[in-house]
Amino acid sequence: MDNKKSLFYGWWIAAATFVILFIGLCSGFYTVSVFLEPIQQEFGWNRTTISLGFTIAALLVGLLSPAVGWAVSRFGVKGVQLFGALVTGFGLIFAGSIQVLWQYFAIYIIIAVGLASVSLVPSQTIISHWFEKRRGTAMGIIMTGIGLGGMVMVFVASAANDAYGWRWAYRLLGVLVLAIVVPVIMFALKNRPQDMGLAPDGDHGTALKDSLSTEPSGFTVKEALRSMAFHLTCLIMALFNLVLGGLTMHAIALFRSYGLEEANLMWSLTLGASVLGRVIFGYLADKGSKKFLIGVSWFMHILAFGSLMLASADARTAWGFVLFYGLAFGAFVTLLPLFVGERFGVEHFSKLIGLVGLFQIIGLAAGSILLGRIFDATASYESAVSLLAVVSILSLAVTAFIGKPRRQPVTSPAV
Repeated sequence: MDNKKSLFYGWWIAAATFVILFIGLCSGFYTVSVFLEPIQQEFGWNRTTISLGFTIAALLVGLLSPAVGWAVSRFGVKGVQLFGALVTGFGLIFAGSIQVLWQYFAIYIIIAVGLASVSLVPSQTIISHWFEKRRGTAMGIIMTGIGLGGMVMVFVASAANDAYGWRWAYRLLGVLVLAIVVPVIMFALKNRPQDMGLAPDGDHGTALKDSLSTEPSGFTVKEALRSMAFHLTCLIMALFNLVLGGLTMHAIALFRSYGLEEANLMWSLTLGASVLGRVIFGYLADKGSKKFLIGVSWFMHILAFGSLMLASADARTAWGFVLFYGLAFGAFVTLLPLFVGERFGVEHFSKLIGLVGLFQIIGLAAGSILLGRIFDATASYESAVSLLAVVSILSLAVTAFIGKPRRQPVTSPAV
């Protein structure tokens, strides 16, 4: 077969990564709400206690991001994700045998280790290795796997719970990870195009020769940490997740505070719009400035919270939030790793995106707590919406000030 006419293997990498995130990540992360009530009914634990298990797991996933980035640079994406899929799959199966509270916490810690190893840091790294010109489109494809997987795997877990009970629902999710995700990783993933004699994007000739160069093409961790651009990038990551963390926990209650009976539907449609945002902005990232597009995503944040402010007078304007925030959410999560790769290179991408991931957890935790405290103090979300609008305006300004990073001499060895 003529290699030039065959489909570039990088698209198979993107498809495989889509499946890994769709099933491997979403089975363990987005299905937790399905098990809340049945576990409470069986054991009598209160919801705060049950939620604590997931909170610990979510925090651990973020805290492990730098370690996962280091492991990817040392062992490759394939090895790390294979480990993560095995741990996640068996962890979910063992979750079906929980009998006491300490086992519940222990299982979710194990699942967190698996999810950290199978999720975004290695997935974004492998796409950065395989694509340059079409990196945005490929990143949009794999990020769509999270949006769609979140909806589908919740449905699968709910159906299994209704039919067979929560224990077998957990076991089914684990079997799906082991039966589908593990073979995909083993037989489809290749760490770099050079492993197959290819170049990024499937380029040939001099492009392949250039791709095999041993010259480092990106910032080391120490070089990035000396750059104001990297610190500002981490800041907008934290601010984005402050907004997201608050909305993830409080969006439905916020909609209901405006008298909207369709609150559940509105949040579901917001997440659906985020899938569209991932595809559209992933494609646009290949055509234009990623910094400009991140600015556009912050402008849509501002429009979204402006729509909510107007909802005090006319609740129907809250539907503007569904469209604008959904698109902005999908845009940002797709664009940020592309921006990091563009500004700091891909040579040490896994380590750098792992460090950025730490700020994701800081933002998520702060946003959820902050909105809760505002509501408890005022019995309203209006002040919280105004605060999130201010955060979005500030984030747009910070994005505008992110310049191109400059290398400074580093005398110690690269990390």
